Amino acid sequence: MSHRARLLVALVSTGLIGYVAVGSLLGRVLGDTSYGQLAIFNEVVRLVVDGYVEPVNVDRAMAGARLGMSDALDGDSSYLDPEEFRLFQQPAKEEEAEVGLVLTRRFAFVMVVAARPGSPAERGGLRPGDIVKTIDERHTRPMPAVVADRLMRGAPGSSVKLGILRAGADPFDVTLVRERVLPAAPRSRMVEAGTGHVKVTDFAATTAEDVRTQVEALKRDGATRLLLDLRDAAWGTPKDAVKVAELFLQGGPVAKLVGRRADEQLLQADAARTAWTGPLAVLVGNGTAGPGEIVAAALVDAGRAKLVGEHTFGRAGVSKAVPLPEGGLVLTVAKYVSPKGTAIHGEGLTPAVPVAAEREEDEDLPEGATRPDRILEKALEVVKGDAPAAKAAA
Repeated sequence: MSHRARLLVALVSTGLIGYVAVGSLLGRVLGDTSYGQLAIFNEVVRLVVDGYVEPVNVDRAMAGARLGMSDALDGDSSYLDPEEFRLFQQPAKEEEAEVGLVLTRRFAFVMVVAARPGSPAERGGLRPGDIVKTIDERHTRPMPAVVADRLMRGAPGSSVKLGILRAGADPFDVTLVRERVLPAAPRSRMVEAGTGHVKVTDFAATTAEDVRTQVEALKRDGATRLLLDLRDAAWGTPKDAVKVAELFLQGGPVAKLVGRRADEQLLQADAARTAWTGPLAVLVGNGTAGPGEIVAAALVDAGRAKLVGEHTFGRAGVSKAVPLPEGGLVLTVAKYVSPKGTAIHGEGLTPAVPVAAEREEDEDLPEGATRPDRILEKALEVVKGDAPAAKAAA
C-alpha cells in the first residue's frame, strides 16, 4: 500500500472511530443502522486499498463512492465533482437560449420529464420517459440532471445533438436548435356545447389570473362543464400552482410541504378566489409533473374532480445545493404531498380513469385524418357523467 493510501485509510478510520464507537451504542438503543453501515464502509475502504490486485486510484474510488450514494436517492439528488459544480453555479446569461426540456435522472441516466409544447424539444419529437443517452457525444450515465440541463443551454441559434433511447424503439439521434423559450400562456376553447377546455402547461405569476379570465369567458359562452388539461404541465412554481388550484376549490388545503429538518407547511386556498364550482375533470399524462401534480392532487383530495389519462411523472421535491471541499451536492430536502398525505415525489398520481395517449407509432392514419385524442374524449364522458342537468357553474 502506498504512503498516500495508508494516510487515507488512517484519516478515514480516525474520523469514524469515535463516531462509530458512540454511534453503534446509540444504534443498538435506537435501532438506527447508520453507524454500523459507516463501520462497514470504513472496512471496505481498508480492504480495497490494501488488497485490490492493482494500485487503487483513491480519488476516483472515493468520487465513485460519493456518486453511488447520491444515485441511491431520488433523480434530483446528485454529487457533482468540482468541474460539474462550477458549471452548475454559472449564472444564466440573459441572452441564453434552451430547448424546452425538464430533466431528471432515472435508471442511472438523464431522463425527459416533459417537453414544453411548441419548443425545439417538442418539435424534435421528444416525450416524457425518453432517456437522453448522450449530449453532444458526451455520455450522461454519470451525469447529474442539473449538469445536463446546463449543457442544454447556449447561444440562440446554436445546436445540441442528443442521443435518445426510447422503450420499444431503436436508438436515435436528434439535433435541436436552441431558442428563447417563453412560458406558454393558458389556452381555452369550447370543445362542444356546454363544455369548456382550459390548457395549462406553465405556472407563472400571471397564470392564475389568465385562467380566471378564460374561465369567465367560457361561462359567458355557455360552459356548464369544464376540462382542466394539465398534460405536460411541469413548469413553474408551487406558489403559482396553489393560485391556480384555488380557482377550482372553495377554500381548504392545497398541499403540504414536508421534510425531516423543517416543520410541515400547509398551503391553503383562499375561498374568496374561487372561479369555478361546476363539474370538472382533470386531464393528466406522463409529462404532468411538479406544479401540475400539486394542482391535480389537490382537486382529487377535495373531491372536486377525477383524473383522466396516464400516470403522472412523480416529481415534486425541493432541492438544495451544498458546496463541499471537492465539488458539491444537490440534495432533495423536502417534498410536496397531497392534503391527505398522498405521496407525489417518486410515486406520481394514478388516474381514476386510466387512458393511454394516442402515439404516432400506434397506427397509421389515412391521409389528412386527425389523430384522435383518447384522453380528451374520455374526459368528456366523465365530466358529463358527473354533471346533473340541474347543476350549473357558479
